[in-house]
Amino acid sequence: MTDLRLIASAPELAPAGAGTATAVRLPPGRHGLPADLVRSHQRLRLLEAAAAALAEQGYGRITGARVTELAGVSSRTFYQHFEDLWACLLAAYETEAGHLCVEIEGACAAAGDERRTRARAGIGAALSFLAAEPTVARLLSAEPPPQVTSLAEARRDLAERLGEMLRGVLTSRDATPLPGLERRLIGAALALVSARSASGDAQRLRALEPELSELLLATL
Repeated sequence: MTDLRLIASAPELAPAGAGTATAVRLPPGRHGLPADLVRSHQRLRLLEAAAAALAEQGYGRITGARVTELAGVSSRTFYQHFEDLWACLLAAYETEAGHLCVEIEGACAAAGDERRTRARAGIGAALSFLAAEPTVARLLSAEPPPQVTSLAEARRDLAERLGEMLRGVLTSRDATPLPGLERRLIGAALALVSARSASGDAQRLRALEPELSELLLATL
């Protein structure tokens, strides 16, 4: 995740050992770092570990024990940050959903005023972001269990936000998309991303750009 990479660039931090998530660990013992920085770093490691554990185990098998193992923290530290596994996953989801939307909005803003150009720039930026972060791609696109209502609502919120972006592209003085059309299109796009990321070859997400462009922009 982007935040963890920024932290990893600090000279006093060393990479995690093999078999852990890509987050770095604070040096053991008395390191003299401020307590708030330590807590922030622990939380970020847990967020990354939650996404990694989900990509590895899926919703059906994911456990809090695996998240703490990947993050390199104790269960006591985990519960200092999150009430339970689902709260941790929700925080990871909302954080990365925000990052994805920022990437898309930035790409669209830089692409100019022509609607199709802006839309293609946004699609390309989204796929590049997800391809570079395979565990995030799985986290954001996989359908959560319906009984985990917080995650199901977070996924709907993301689809709604992406749908609003798409509606801004599809709506013109001459035409307005059918009510709910953009949400259905975004749902189909997320399903395509989920299937591709579940295949274990996230780098191939970029190859979805022509298919997603055709799906999302057909009415243009």
